[in-house]
Amino acid sequence: MFAVLALFGGLFYYENSEFFKTSWEQRSQGYDWEYVGKNDTIGVPALPLIVEKTNEEIIYFKLKK
Repeated sequence: MFAVLALFGGLFYYENSEFFKTSWEQRSQGYDWEYVGKNDTIGVPALPLIVEKTNEEIIYFKLKK
């Protein structure tokens, strides 16, 4: 069971490594998570929610300084 969880965790991190790298860099520069409401993902790595009907990618939180 642990091996399956570790595998899924590793695959999730690998597939989203650009997002995690960018968020770690920005957090070390003083950025913090801030609620921005329903927004499009604009030019930054993100883990968006995808609306199935429209294929729209949306976010609710963003790193801001």
